[in-house]
Amino acid sequence: MQKKKVTLKEIAERTGVSLGTVHRAIYGKSGVSEETRARIMEEVVRTNYQIDEAASVLKRRAKKVVVVLPKAHKEDRFYFRGIWKGIQDAAQNMDQYKIYYDFVESDYPLSQIWRELERVYDEKLDEIDGLITMADSEKANIWIGRFAKRGVFTVLLSSYYDEKSSMVSCIKADHARCGILAAEFMDYGIRKEKGKILTFCGDEHIYSNRVYASNFEEKMKEYGYDLIKVEGFGSDEIEKKSREILQRENIQGIFMCNARNTYCICKLVDELNIDRDFLILGTDVYEELIPYFEKGILNAVICQFHWDQGTQAVLKMHKYLSRGIQEQEDHVMPPVLLMKSNVECFL
Repeated sequence: MQKKKVTLKEIAERTGVSLGTVHRAIYGKSGVSEETRARIMEEVVRTNYQIDEAASVLKRRAKKVVVVLPKAHKEDRFYFRGIWKGIQDAAQNMDQYKIYYDFVESDYPLSQIWRELERVYDEKLDEIDGLITMADSEKANIWIGRFAKRGVFTVLLSSYYDEKSSMVSCIKADHARCGILAAEFMDYGIRKEKGKILTFCGDEHIYSNRVYASNFEEKMKEYGYDLIKVEGFGSDEIEKKSREILQRENIQGIFMCNARNTYCICKLVDELNIDRDFLILGTDVYEELIPYFEKGILNAVICQFHWDQGTQAVLKMHKYLSRGIQEQEDHVMPPVLLMKSNVECFL
């Protein structure tokens, strides 16, 4: 016997609210508290009520989402190009749902993206319904909290946001697991007396860098290696010191926990033409790394699926703005180890 289809009236009775409140909640309209909306959406999921998305589009007003990320230029392109592509490709068809995207490609680096968030808050707050960005510092998180309090649903990429809010959701790589996987590969690949590992830990003020690098370092120390740490981002900050270390020290392995430093160090090792016997392990995958795989300079990278993080952010935003579904649980993506034989499959 076919199961009876649940109605909006029945959902209203079960949740103790009016029919109008249920209608506003499931079609993403204003005038419903977040607590009430969450209770209604739980009942929608429990009863498997099928929201008519086509009807929803006709009934609701247009929604606007602002994406605030660093511009994919210079050495930032190695990471942000993939994220921007994932977001822009996924957002192409969102206008059919009356969801429109405003792309803010900021000249500020990630460490100062809070300045762009401040500008967007001051200039565009009243016209936006959603925000996709990165908040990888305390200052950025302050602005995320302000957007959330004003009812702007926010999806964070590769970020750590400790405040509990129904208006903030995160999509990120499992940075702790990334660090452990990197250490396991490095230890397995060396297979000789423990020596020195040159580690490029990025900017420790950026949460994701700190979590990733610290888990790698902790595991490598557990294995018995000595670590030489270099902080900084890109050639301007790390090249001179790296050159001196590579020419002076007997290194068994090099690890870079971000995309920018991966390219910089591969390029430097190639230029120095060092007669080397050490492993090089980087982070993220992009076409500029292929020559270094082919030359045998780069042995492997930890893939964090930055393009897919962008895609998933748009889909998560769509669920909320179209159907009122708030996914508060972080979407954590497991890392994958890529080598010469499979790296092009992920480009």
